[in-house]
Amino acid sequence: MTASSSLRLVAANLLTALGYALLARACLALTSVGPGVSPLWLPAGLGLSLLVVAGPRLLPGLWLGYVAGSLWFGTPFYASAIAGLVSIASVWLGAALFQRFLPDGLTGSPSAPARFLAIAYGCAALAGLCGPPVLRSFDVLPPAALDAAIIVWWLGDALGIIVFAPAVLAWREALAGGSWFRDCRLGVIAVVAATLALAALTFLAGRFFLADAHLQAALLLPPMMWLTTRCHPAVPLSVNLVAVVGLVYGATDSLGPLLGPTPVDRAYALHGFVLISSVTLLFLAAHIHQVRRMTAAAQAGEERFRRLTALTSDWYWEQDADCRFSFFDGPVLGDPDSQPPQLVGKRLWELPGVAPFGTNWEAHRADLDARRTFIDLVLRHAHADGRLRYVSISGEPVFDAAGQFAGYRGVGRDVTAEVESRAALQASERQFHEVADATFEGLFIHDFGRIVFANKSLAELVGRSIEDIVGGLVLEFVAPEEQQEIIRQLALDQEVRHYESVGIHADGHRFPVEVFSRPIVFQGKPMRIAAVRDIGARCTIEEALSGQIRFQRTLLDTIPNPVFYKDRAGRYLGYNSAFAAFLRIGPQDYIGKTVFDIAPPELAELYKAADDTLFANPGIQVYEAQIQTPAGRRDAVFHKATFLDDRREVGGLVGIIEDITERKRIEDKLRRFLELSPAAIGILDITGKVLYMNPAASELFGFTLADVPTIEAWWALTYPDAAYREERRAAWFSAVELTLREGRNMLRFDGRVHCRNGRERWIETLASLGEHEIFMIFTDLTDYVEGGKG
Repeated sequence: MTASSSLRLVAANLLTALGYALLARACLALTSVGPGVSPLWLPAGLGLSLLVVAGPRLLPGLWLGYVAGSLWFGTPFYASAIAGLVSIASVWLGAALFQRFLPDGLTGSPSAPARFLAIAYGCAALAGLCGPPVLRSFDVLPPAALDAAIIVWWLGDALGIIVFAPAVLAWREALAGGSWFRDCRLGVIAVVAATLALAALTFLAGRFFLADAHLQAALLLPPMMWLTTRCHPAVPLSVNLVAVVGLVYGATDSLGPLLGPTPVDRAYALHGFVLISSVTLLFLAAHIHQVRRMTAAAQAGEERFRRLTALTSDWYWEQDADCRFSFFDGPVLGDPDSQPPQLVGKRLWELPGVAPFGTNWEAHRADLDARRTFIDLVLRHAHADGRLRYVSISGEPVFDAAGQFAGYRGVGRDVTAEVESRAALQASERQFHEVADATFEGLFIHDFGRIVFANKSLAELVGRSIEDIVGGLVLEFVAPEEQQEIIRQLALDQEVRHYESVGIHADGHRFPVEVFSRPIVFQGKPMRIAAVRDIGARCTIEEALSGQIRFQRTLLDTIPNPVFYKDRAGRYLGYNSAFAAFLRIGPQDYIGKTVFDIAPPELAELYKAADDTLFANPGIQVYEAQIQTPAGRRDAVFHKATFLDDRREVGGLVGIIEDITERKRIEDKLRRFLELSPAAIGILDITGKVLYMNPAASELFGFTLADVPTIEAWWALTYPDAAYREERRAAWFSAVELTLREGRNMLRFDGRVHCRNGRERWIETLASLGEHEIFMIFTDLTDYVEGGKG
């Protein structure tokens, strides 16, 4: 524990002791059977509520307050100390029982007040049985007063807990939730004031006028009950506390013994009346809390139902016992412009432009006559303007409390997109069947190995009818020794599969096939489509293929660009003659070597990183880099693509080198030309980004590329007048649109331009509209225009 927290704990205990001592001194003024015994012991309620809120860390402060209050009244120290231990132990036990059996507070359940009363009387009984004997043992009480002191002590502690603790705990809850502020309306404040005034009147009457004035306290119960129904329990319980204190002090003779025949009888009478008031408020507050909680739960459930209805449907409807619409909520029939009042009183089949889709009115009326629930009744709604919408409605019958049919209620939603998509899907599948039957290759679609579609070419290939194929397994048409490989292919998660196998004809002969497979959505489900090709004639053309390979090699050497190909490990497998000439090497010099064997380390690392990226993401790769040749380093563009091996895995890559050294030199010269050109030149891409401004343009306008990174920034700086800026922007886009519409690529555009130095210049812009960029030349015509020559 830190020093600051220790100081806070000490301060809390001292404040607790002070409050307890003041309350104890006030209550000890009501002693009726002997010193130290009061018929109303409010410190017991204070102690229990503080221990419930803050825990046992305030026990020292409570004991110190008890001792200080008793000493203040004149009780000996030892008697005060021991009696204080007994009293504080009883409220500590009460706080522990409160936290154990009342975790939701005094209004958490209907039985909470009864449990609280049991805790209060039990703890007070412990204090009453132990406290008076302690005082008697120190001769504080006379022997004849012991029995009466036990009863009065018990009733006084119980009354203090019942009256004081609920008010404190209720205020704790109210302040934590902030709800008491909302409850403090003018009427509530008026009733509180009237109740407190009546309590004050009772006090004054009992003190100075009438011996039985405490009976007026009965008038306090109705307004306090009214307060309980209107606001947070903290308000009526606090009023009750003030009223009880006023009653107790008012019904005494000069703050002396209570009026009545004997002290015990007077204690019983007072306790009974105050108990009725306090317990009535506690049980009423608990009941109202439960009612409010159930009401809130019902409202939340209704809100959830409303939200769920809004999420799952577009509109809500109700019908009366004649099946005529009586209520709508939302866009009726999926039409935001619908007029629900014009549709109320009509039956479903009487709505204008509405007809059943996929069923008939007779079937729907049969459902209504049988009082059956109907789900997803699809209707076609023809609007007056020719639009056609589809809606789906669902409804259930409603019966009143007597079990009589009261009508229907339900929801509707717009299913136009679903109906149109379903129709388009059906049309697409019909077209697919027609195209599939027109192909020469065998096609089939399977769902995890079970065939759901086959075309005529496949039926001819395996010698069976389409009816015999559909519904069977793919393995039924494959040679037994190939079935494990087919199972492996079916299990692969690849976009496109290509493999070879051996098929079985209906007459028993085998034939080699080549299979291409890829995913497809068929009948609304993800499946795979496979194309099967008979490759039996391949053996007869192997020689022709060898010649083709030689031809391909000749073709490769004919390509003027350097071409190379490497395996997955980055070793060169071969290259064409242009590659060898470019690097001045022999036909076999690089075979089996990697880039680290032939290139400088920094270039080798660059090539290796690019190859790894391509292997990790198979496909095509293009990048720019340098290459070391015997004639020096050259700038080049590398075009690479991966290829597959005989296992249909990435086996390596093929690359083409494009020497761009001369092109870059020309581009550099062009850039230097633009930098040195006296003409103001700018380049803009089609997205509005300013790509380039030469020094002449910056000098003319006073702006750099950093000032005008976009055309919008250009408009803002060069046309500060908003109206003129909008006029110039509209004129520019109109000129561009006209130029493109007429098939030209050159346009002229002029106008006043505001420069950085504050001067306005008349600028003529000659623009060339390219595919990706707009090239502009700016000419200053200020002197010409201002001289009156134009």
